[in-house]
Amino acid sequence: MRIKDANLNEEVQDIHLSEYGYYYFFKDFIVAEINQGVSYNWEAAKDVIEAAYKHYGNDISVCYITNRVNKYSVNPADWLKFFKQEHSLNGYAIVSYTERSWINATLEKLFLNTKVEHFTDLKQAIKWAKKRNLKVNSEKALAK
Repeated sequence: MRIKDANLNEEVQDIHLSEYGYYYFFKDFIVAEINQGVSYNWEAAKDVIEAAYKHYGNDISVCYITNRVNKYSVNPADWLKFFKQEHSLNGYAIVSYTERSWINATLEKLFLNTKVEHFTDLKQAIKWAKKRNLKVNSEKALAK
């Protein structure tokens, strides 16, 4: 299911279109739908990171949902570059619809320094992201 088919238009705050795909910015999560055939690497990730900072400001507190409606490749080692830059995510959700995508998601988990969940349904991933953000933000508030 694509974002446009999920009846979430009223919740979408902004859409960032790049050569790599569509990024939908919501209050506390981002949904990425990467284009068919893209080789998703650090350069592609920097594009959405910059767009996220423009949208949310410097104190980003979101989950990232990759909605894998198209086939593309990911360089999971580039996630190490992401976390070296001190970017943080409250969580990372992978929505996949094929067995191969599930295997790739399992490999990606090894490189991610945040809570990772796998889903076969976009709406379940969004529910998880909202709940995860509440938990993380509550913990941050208690720590202050």
